[in-house]
Amino acid sequence: MSDGTDPTERRAPLLRDALITIGTRFGLAALIFATDVILARALGPAAKGRFTLVLLYSQLAALVVGWGMDQALAVVAGRSVESARRGLANAIVWSAVVGGFAVIVSVWLYGVPASGPPSGPGTAILPNLSAAQFVFAAVAIPGELFFAFGLFALLGRRAVGAYSAIRMLRAAVLLGAILATIAIARLSLDVALVINLVTLAVTTVAILVAARRYGILGGRPSSTVLKEQLRFGSRGLPGTLAERLQYRADTFLVNVIAGIQATGIYSVTSGLAETLWYVPNALGLVMLSRAVDAHADAGRVAATLTRFTVAIVAVAAVPTFIAGPRLIRLVYGSTFVDAGVALRLILPGVVAYSVVAILTRYITGVGRPGTTTLIMVTGLAANIAANLILIPRLGINGAAISSSISYGLTALVTLVIFTRLSGQGWLETLVIRPADVRAAGRRVINAAARGPR
Repeated sequence: MSDGTDPTERRAPLLRDALITIGTRFGLAALIFATDVILARALGPAAKGRFTLVLLYSQLAALVVGWGMDQALAVVAGRSVESARRGLANAIVWSAVVGGFAVIVSVWLYGVPASGPPSGPGTAILPNLSAAQFVFAAVAIPGELFFAFGLFALLGRRAVGAYSAIRMLRAAVLLGAILATIAIARLSLDVALVINLVTLAVTTVAILVAARRYGILGGRPSSTVLKEQLRFGSRGLPGTLAERLQYRADTFLVNVIAGIQATGIYSVTSGLAETLWYVPNALGLVMLSRAVDAHADAGRVAATLTRFTVAIVAVAAVPTFIAGPRLIRLVYGSTFVDAGVALRLILPGVVAYSVVAILTRYITGVGRPGTTTLIMVTGLAANIAANLILIPRLGINGAAISSSISYGLTALVTLVIFTRLSGQGWLETLVIRPADVRAAGRRVINAAARGPR
């Protein structure tokens, strides 16, 4: 075939991809939850807060210097094997060169090295980290950058199984290494940060192996493809960055306003709340793979996935609201008990925001990344404004309320735009119907009867 595209692969069953991603996300959620509990128990609130900040910084910095090329790579890779090879080659070079430069600039902005505590301009945004802890955050940037690039390249080739397996591998290696360390020695914050770097190295190798298996490794960098990736990324980056900051601005602001102890406690709130997004995020990835396919009925698929998502998240939120505070006290310990009330306050927004994970992928996939950007910037502005007002008055509870407000607003704006672009109605997008449940049940039964192929 001239373009390297396998039509059978391009039309892989929606149900199969959805079940794979949802199933692995539940496994991923279990691994992340176990890791979070062990870190909280072993490190305590303050060190747990610092570990959270290190990971958040490296991931956000990678997002910025990646310039939106991860989602652009999914679009490029979706066209043909050769396009995927060239796009991935560009990504490897970009991760090494731009990612390495980001390490140097980050360290310099934080004021490292220094004879005393760091005093660079970066400390105003990210206080309460030592020089060594921030260096761990900076060094992780190239690994986080290639992790995102590699996964989106696989997603563009419809390698949903490989994508999900590598996500699971990262969480499993991190948990296994932490447990092994605890078994033979005391787990310190610095050791946990070293383990994070080792985990990134392992997943880098896994991505390269998977890319080779799917025939997209070994291409030459292409300036033509790079320009296309950068053009697409430039349109989508502000929205993606705004979306990520909407998730994380509250954590950074809690650190600045309420301190590192509160940050560690709030990390439990946000971590547990975001487990409800595993299904929406999984289906959002499936949605992106369909939206970039000209042969797919993307609007109808988006509406179907969204109404299933809303139903699943709403049902899951009920036991979380009821039992969440007790679970936190039992599993994390009494030092994290304040996270329970904040969890209840953030849940309404989490349920509302579940639609955004699906519908913004549709909007981006049909060539409107700028519209997604406007949606996310609106939500981020509301999030920051509410946090600045409420955190000084209510602490982490104010951060949770602020998130609910901004998530609800973002969901509303997204729904309005989606219905106008797709022609789908509000009810058919939000309300699951008995016929949907019956149809899904039949498909699951048929898929189980056929067995794996």
